[in-house]
Amino acid sequence: MCTSFFLSVLNITAIYSTELINNAGHITYEGDYSHLSTVQRVAKNTGIVILGEIVCKIIALFTVIYLARYLQPVEFGKYSFVFAYLAFFGEITDLGLKKILVREIARDGSMTSKLIGNARIIKLSLSTFAITLAIIIISFMSYPSDTTTYVYIASFTLLFISFSDLYTTIFQANLQMEYSIIARVVYRIFYAILIFWIIFSHGSLMQVVVAMVLSEVLKSSVNFLFSRKFVKPKFTIDFKLCGYLLKESLPLALLGFTWVIYHKTDIIMLSMLRGDASVGLYSAAFQLIEPLGFIGSALMISVFPLMSNYFVSSKEKLIKSYKFSVKYLLIIAFPVVIGISLLADKVIFLVYGPSFSDSTAALRLLIWAFIFISTNSVLMNLLISINQQKLTALSAGICAIVNVILNLILIPQLSYTGAAIATVVTNAVLFMLNFYFVSKHLLVLPVHKILVKPVIGVLVMGGFIYCLENLSLFLLVPLSAGVYLVILLILRTFSDEDWNMVKKLINKG
Repeated sequence: MCTSFFLSVLNITAIYSTELINNAGHITYEGDYSHLSTVQRVAKNTGIVILGEIVCKIIALFTVIYLARYLQPVEFGKYSFVFAYLAFFGEITDLGLKKILVREIARDGSMTSKLIGNARIIKLSLSTFAITLAIIIISFMSYPSDTTTYVYIASFTLLFISFSDLYTTIFQANLQMEYSIIARVVYRIFYAILIFWIIFSHGSLMQVVVAMVLSEVLKSSVNFLFSRKFVKPKFTIDFKLCGYLLKESLPLALLGFTWVIYHKTDIIMLSMLRGDASVGLYSAAFQLIEPLGFIGSALMISVFPLMSNYFVSSKEKLIKSYKFSVKYLLIIAFPVVIGISLLADKVIFLVYGPSFSDSTAALRLLIWAFIFISTNSVLMNLLISINQQKLTALSAGICAIVNVILNLILIPQLSYTGAAIATVVTNAVLFMLNFYFVSKHLLVLPVHKILVKPVIGVLVMGGFIYCLENLSLFLLVPLSAGVYLVILLILRTFSDEDWNMVKKLINKG
């Protein structure tokens, strides 16, 4: 229901970004070829990342849907638990090192070989420790022997993911993310092929876990081969350099652990308190919501650099980019939320089949988090762009605590429905904190004025869906999206500036 709106926003944003960069006065196009080259590389890099992410997420979504249908709630719950559990130890393998490496390589390319060589040694040590710790802890937890065995085997993915991330830093620092995207697409296709082979041959969950390990080996190998085009690491240990890298990455490591707690606690606690079936039903609903977060992230890929520039060059344009981002993300989010809320039972039945019908309640609740996830992507990037990144860490830390407390209270009483409520409330709290910080350090955005027209549009759209709910989803979804768009047009939601951007896009096409 959001695809056409999403693509329109990306296209408008691309032109909007170009106009704002030109107006910023920091980039010229006459006789300044070095700057032009950089702009082109950034644009290409951004486009490749967006396209690659879309392809990877589509493949991943279809794979996990068919896998869930095959495994059924209990086995799918075990699968979801294994990788949620390992996510905590995945943070140990990086400790925020990836971003620091990108920064250091970008600052001094001549240090790349030495940096990567020492980072490999650090990564190997951290990965070995993380794998060992993951195995030891699960061995002392009261999980069935099969779940424990799955963790034993899957824990080796931590090593290969760690090294894949290391090679990705080289591509990112050189604005050559196409190599990383190729590796990820190959990995996703290979994993999908293995999963569908397992399904059609009536294989086991153990084979699924092994398939994941083999796929990570492939991705790491492809990334390694591509990295050889840029650097041949030097393996001479520089303890001073290693100490510097770890010291610089520590604040990011703390933030990383906070985010894992924030995003994965629900599944871990569901598994411990209510069992595998509850995890499976909750995860099935969550898997449909999670890819939607990419919409805000994709928009921020283009807008974040502009916000950072405008913080020092033009407060007026900074505010303009803030309003623009919130406006279009809410225009996208509202019809998705209302549509899925009303059609959750049909969506679950179509995607997963009748065995996951109990996931409907979780989906109806979880989809409301999408509004807050979308706006939080803008608010958190805006805070970073105005040098208030410590506030994003504070917000995340508070919400991690809130999430744990809510899950402890709600899961024993309401199972996966309680976990869904906890997720929505936590995202709402994160929004309120971020909105307060942005209001304090920039301006109070009149959100109510932005909301009026989209809310009217979704109310009409909701009534349309309610009256024609027996219609096939394949007809109802595009028709209801069309109704929403017509209402927005009637209400003149899009400004003259928006239409000028669309006209420029059509003319360029």
